[in-house]
Formats: sequence, C-alpha cells, structure tokens
Amino acid sequence: MADTKTTSQDTLSDIESRAPESMHPILEAAFKYQKQLIIAVSVIIGLTAIYAGYNAYAAKAKASAQAELGAILVETPSKDQITKLETLLNNVPASVKPAVTLEIAQASMTYGEYAKAVTYWNMLVGETNDDMQFAARMGKAKALMLVGKGTDALTEMKELVGIASDAYTVPVYRQLALAAETAGDTAEALTAYKKLAEKNVADKPFIDFKISQLESK
Repeated sequence: MADTKTTSQDTLSDIESRAPESMHPILEAAFKYQKQLIIAVSVIIGLTAIYAGYNAYAAKAKASAQAELGAILVETPSKDQITKLETLLNNVPASVKPAVTLEIAQASMTYGEYAKAVTYWNMLVGETNDDMQFAARMGKAKALMLVGKGTDALTEMKELVGIASDAYTVPVYRQLALAAETAGDTAEALTAYKKLAEKNVADKPFIDFKISQLESK
C-alpha cells in the first residue's frame, strides 16, 4: 500500500513539474479523490447495466405475457377462459394489463357474467384514455343494463352523448335509447330514437316503429 501511495505521489510530482503552477491544486484534488471518482464511475456503469437488464427483462416479460394471453384466447373457448385470464392479470407487466382486462370484460359478457363484466369494464376505464376509454364506458353501460341497473346505465350514456365524436353518434344514441327504456325513462328513450331517425341507419323502419310505440304511451 505504501509503495502505491509513493508511486502516486511521484507521478503527481512529475506531472506538476511540467504543468503551470495554477494547475497544481486541480491536479492534487484529482489524485486525492481518484478512488472516489473510480467508485462513482463504477456505480454509474453498474446502474446502467442493471437498467439495461431490467429493460430486457421487461420486454421479455411483455412478450411472454402477450403470448400467454393469445394462448388462453385460442385454447380456452369456454367460461374457464375468465378464470385463466384473471390469473394472468395478476402476473403481467403494467403495459399488458389493459389488454388482459379488456379480454376479461369481453369474456364475461360472452359467458353471461355481467356483474363481473361491469367490474372489469370499470377497471379498463381507469387504465385507458381517449377512444379506448370511451369504448370501455360503453361496455360498462351495456353490462349495467344486463344486470338490471338501467338507471346507472342511463347516467353513463347521458354523459357519453355529450362527448361522443361523429363516428360514435349512432351507437351512442342507440345504446342511450335502450338504457332509457331499461330505466323506464320514456321521454329520454323517445328523444334518443328521434335522434337516430335523423341518421342514415339500416333499421330505419324499426326506429320509426319505436318512436310510434313510445309516443303512444
């Protein structure tokens, strides 16, 4: 250890003899703290390696989760799909959770688990934004209707009508009309059907029939 210290001091003296005097304090500080600098650099390199390793792991985990999700959807075309998807949801990276949540909500609708569907549609609302969030709220409203909570479904749909883009106008008013009927709100249902009658819909005769039916009540 003494030899190393002596060697470093000799090296410093040699450098200082050839450097301007104004540089001596800087050189002395550099030699004094060289160990700390080496340690600091090592820590940075170590953190970089850990971060790179984490990114590689995250990418692998995401790919693995997506593959498992696909396998469940293809290999389990039954109500058991819901249970398997729920298990998967607890073990996937955050980036994959919305996709798994969506599949659980849709599977719950397919297999008649409407109360469960409400829960997962609501989860998806919290995990997404923009069009996906809008679609999740539509799904939630439909599930609410199917469990007999027409008033809650109507509340949701009335909010969606106010923010729906032109592309969603027809499906929103159609679901609003159904929610209003489920909730027993004839006036709201009639208004929604009349809005649909103004659009270019394929089932115009049915819409006209519903308007006539509700107006006679």
